[in-house]
Amino acid sequence: MKVELHQARSGDATLTERVEKAGGWLVEAGRKRLLVAANARWRAVREATSLHDADDAMVQDLGQGRLHGVCQKGRLFQQAHPEVPVLLDAGRYLVVDLSRSEATRINKPLEQSEAPCFRLFPLSESTRLFRQVAPRRDAAGSRAVDAVVASASQARYVTLLSQLVSYPTRLSSSAEYAQAVDWAESQLTTAGLAVDRQQVTLPGGASSINLLARLPGRAASPRHWLVVAHLDSVNHQGGPSAPAPGADDNASGSAALMLMAEVLAGQRFDDDLSFVLFGGEEQGLHGSRQFVAGLSAAERGRIAGVLNMDMIGSINATPAAVLLEGAPLSQDMIDGLSAAGGRFTDLELQVSLNPFASDHVPFIDAGIPAVLTIEGADGANDAIHGPNDLLATVDPSYAMKIVAMNLGFVATSAGLHAVDAAPLPECHCRGDERHHLGDPWRQLEAHHEALLAQYRRWQGQGVWSAQLDAGWRQAWQRLALLRSRREWERRSRSTGR
Repeated sequence: MKVELHQARSGDATLTERVEKAGGWLVEAGRKRLLVAANARWRAVREATSLHDADDAMVQDLGQGRLHGVCQKGRLFQQAHPEVPVLLDAGRYLVVDLSRSEATRINKPLEQSEAPCFRLFPLSESTRLFRQVAPRRDAAGSRAVDAVVASASQARYVTLLSQLVSYPTRLSSSAEYAQAVDWAESQLTTAGLAVDRQQVTLPGGASSINLLARLPGRAASPRHWLVVAHLDSVNHQGGPSAPAPGADDNASGSAALMLMAEVLAGQRFDDDLSFVLFGGEEQGLHGSRQFVAGLSAAERGRIAGVLNMDMIGSINATPAAVLLEGAPLSQDMIDGLSAAGGRFTDLELQVSLNPFASDHVPFIDAGIPAVLTIEGADGANDAIHGPNDLLATVDPSYAMKIVAMNLGFVATSAGLHAVDAAPLPECHCRGDERHHLGDPWRQLEAHHEALLAQYRRWQGQGVWSAQLDAGWRQAWQRLALLRSRREWERRSRSTGR
């Protein structure tokens, strides 16, 4: 058997059909394609596909049955098995040269593991590991959705991310994980969300916590959308007591969830929204599995979709990309995310229908549409699950592009109510009463500035409480949102959009 790696070319959309007709097959991963054929059919396959002029030095001979695919988290397969030749490298997905017996030997302990970090599967026919999607850069959308997306602050994202990475570890059963949950709960509560906890049982009698924040919809029979991420981190090399900062895996996704929750908490939707931080993911998806198991049939039927964020912060190659990983039942979500990605980002979009090793999988297994958004398969982060998954591995501007895509998708799908220029609430603040004059946006902005001035006076007088602190935070958040909307309207008028 012979194989040859080459790049996809424009105008070869029917390549798979031509290859198979000539007696060969293809393994595709985005722009990378591995041409495969038996020795006796090799020349005919190359001639039929116009590849007969390719460089013979790139053609490799393999024994029958040696071709295997790999799906991995980060570079964990390559770190565990550096001796295995890689024929196609697309980051999360690989094609390797490995005998069936060796593949079986490697897979056997993985099948018994609750938290496999990679999996091997034989390849013997045309297979698409993931595909490149052409984004719709001219996609039209709602002005209200645009304003919500524009209101997400990168500075706030960095603040949330930095706090999560500041814990020495977020191992699911550790005291530090519990501290991270306490802090996250305080932030989500301050944002005005109803927050609950769910206990998670871990192997060996230990326990962890799922943190749930809810935003009820306004429809008579609302659907239910979930935004999820795992809060825990792990250090496989060093063990339970070793540092596990988990910046990319998965403070990047957890901070994004909290930012999205804060931004959306001040909006009105037709559908219910829930934001769930899972524990026990690194030990075997325990938090998400037990969450799904606890849902009634009616609750499962009401879920319209689950958006999972896991490792959204690291760029390892250019152009930067985002991978949308789901299953056939997730196709509507993938289409919606692709449209939002085209509207709000310049990222390359990649799609896979091979779900693996993150919190979207238990939902898909239960027949619930779910999609993982993860840093693109154009590269992989080799620092995860160890002490080097540090803040420096996360590029906030890149992560914010994925946040923008996800915010746009959720706001659109859940039925965001258009934000009208509402009348001012009755004012009880002390300050310059001229803030009641002027255009509506300026009135609202000046009103919140006056409220903040009152809070500063209370602080200076030593008059303070948890309730006042919550009001202070909410006033700041609303003021930032108002300013973002004013800027968005100004830009819209100047560009004529």
